[in-house]
Amino acid sequence: MKILHIVPTYYPCLEAGGVVNAVYKLSKKQAEEGNDVSVFTTDSCSERMKLDKRYNVDVKGVKVYYFKNLSNSLKAKFLIDTPYSLPLKIRKEIKKYDIIHIHEHRHSLAIAASYYASKNNIPYVIQAHGSVLPFFQKEKLKEIFDKLWGFKILKNASKVFALTNVEKEQYLKMGVKEERIEIIPLGIDIEEYSKLPPKDNFREKYNIGENDKLLLFIGRIHKIKGLDLLVNSLDVLNRKYMKKSVENLKLAIVGPDNGFLAELKKVITDLDLEENVIITGPLFNKYKIEAIVDCDIFIMPSQYESFTTSGLEAMACGKPLILTKNNHIHTWVDNNAGLSAEYDKNDLADKIQKLLADEKLMEKFGKNGLKEIKENYNWDSIGKKIDLIYRELIE
Repeated sequence: MKILHIVPTYYPCLEAGGVVNAVYKLSKKQAEEGNDVSVFTTDSCSERMKLDKRYNVDVKGVKVYYFKNLSNSLKAKFLIDTPYSLPLKIRKEIKKYDIIHIHEHRHSLAIAASYYASKNNIPYVIQAHGSVLPFFQKEKLKEIFDKLWGFKILKNASKVFALTNVEKEQYLKMGVKEERIEIIPLGIDIEEYSKLPPKDNFREKYNIGENDKLLLFIGRIHKIKGLDLLVNSLDVLNRKYMKKSVENLKLAIVGPDNGFLAELKKVITDLDLEENVIITGPLFNKYKIEAIVDCDIFIMPSQYESFTTSGLEAMACGKPLILTKNNHIHTWVDNNAGLSAEYDKNDLADKIQKLLADEKLMEKFGKNGLKEIKENYNWDSIGKKIDLIYRELIE
């Protein structure tokens, strides 16, 4: 098949979050399966990407087109992409493709791709990646977008992909008919975790003792991620439990600043936790895996989260999870691959302490999580599901 992915930001801008990583892994897997795969994206990242070549760039067998954004400041402030030459390229070449896969839908690339796909009777699918409903940030702008384009983009899609049943309900609220909704979770490349790095590389680098208990967060340092709640729960743990269990408790926060680092540092300072919290900045590839291997518990304390790719990576390393109940996947994680907590510092602290005090339970959750990855959340099985849906739409 000739497949075209549409996404505002793409590899190598992994610091942009889970969407970039998911599209990169999926498109690479599809190319490995013998498909002709292209990606139309922009040059946006935390700063404009410096590229030696913009068009038809070979990225692991995928042909990538990095269209120049007219203004990256508009992208940063208002989430408005301005790839001025992209609509002309889509209009000219869209007939070459069998299927269009649009990731997220509130951006100008989706407007152009959905319009020309519909005009040329080419099926397209939407994968919102947790952004179906207009909430949390820039709600008014999102509502305006939906009235002008968003509802139409969803309405004309041949299929929409929901990460979970919660996201399925969100699509229904947006007027998408149930028969056009498919549950397609995210996954990881299980082969990358078949041979893990040796222990203690991360701990030695950041001066974390072998007897210290290490909590780990991986993701964007953004208000929505609940890192202030996590730091406050660490304070509760230190005051309520630590003298009874372990001498030292450390929290490693791994990821790029997404506008919340200064506020987070103030919370850490006010609670006198500078010695307990390590902020590494973004880590990728083996350095990220080293952090996971050395942690005791992976924690995602989000205010809202549709999925947790970094949590899947922790599961692939045999680590137990703790999620807030604001994470859509907490229903199958809870008492299976980890625990779920209320969005409350005391309940989160209690759940962390429950795991720290029970090595056998942590080991059980780690084994269960690895089993889930192998059976349900790897790109081999997920890619096959997507391939079948593509082929049904094309026929």
